[in-house]
Amino acid sequence: MNQKKIVDKKTFIFLLLMLALPLLVSAEERSIGVALSGGAARGFAHLGALQALEDYGIIPTHMSGASMGAVVGAIYAAGVPVHRIYSFAREQHYLGLFRPSLNGALFRTTFLEKMLEHLIPNNNTFESLEKRMFVCITNLNTAQYEIVGSGSLKDKIVASTAIPFIFEPSIIDSFTYVDGGLTNNLPVEPLLDCCNYVIGISVNATNDLLTQDELKGLGAIHRALTMVVAANEKPRKQLCNFYIEIERAGKLGLLDFSRIEEFYAIGYHATVTYIENHPDILTLSNVEKN
Repeated sequence: MNQKKIVDKKTFIFLLLMLALPLLVSAEERSIGVALSGGAARGFAHLGALQALEDYGIIPTHMSGASMGAVVGAIYAAGVPVHRIYSFAREQHYLGLFRPSLNGALFRTTFLEKMLEHLIPNNNTFESLEKRMFVCITNLNTAQYEIVGSGSLKDKIVASTAIPFIFEPSIIDSFTYVDGGLTNNLPVEPLLDCCNYVIGISVNATNDLLTQDELKGLGAIHRALTMVVAANEKPRKQLCNFYIEIERAGKLGLLDFSRIEEFYAIGYHATVTYIENHPDILTLSNVEKN
């Protein structure tokens, strides 16, 4: 009698596991990776894009990013709600955060370091994040990009934002690192191995015609950098299942950090418009987190 109960119990547990297995596989198969491009201040448009995706029930399970996309992506991967990141960004006085640098660049990355310390003070490893995160950095010594997804976190993020001549480079393990966007501004590669759906979001459109006045001074540098990163994004957007280009963000300056609200609105509107024009993306709605 007791033996029969034990057998029945084992059978019952086995049946439960067999029933649960397809659900587990289904969740894994529907994992969603989001790659966020760099773009300095334009990267704040990613906040509007992420909020729009959430409003339609599309919740990323994996993130990757370069430059400001790495900053926004890592904070979001740590579980910080979009509205909190946005509120913090709006409250900053960015002119006071641009500290002069004597290390081969105009500015130090003080404001980014402050943002990371304030929003994710207890997260300094990739393993401590709630979502899987990958960051792209450019190694000047080897002239190659590197994708990192383990170990120390904040030093890699700061390195990924170091736009040459504008922000000072980072020295990590005796190598000099700068902006990951120079060599791979839309790092979709690591997501291809662990996600069944990849969404790329870019803020670096170069479709507009600039006037001679707009190309004076820093305007020419901004344009040149945007052209470089847009060129290395082009082949990678073909690897995405869905590619959202926030064109209007490219019309604003790389260092327009005082226009957070405008960037957010631009990102939100562009993403909503994309979803409405590509309703097949809604098949990713309400995907559970891994």
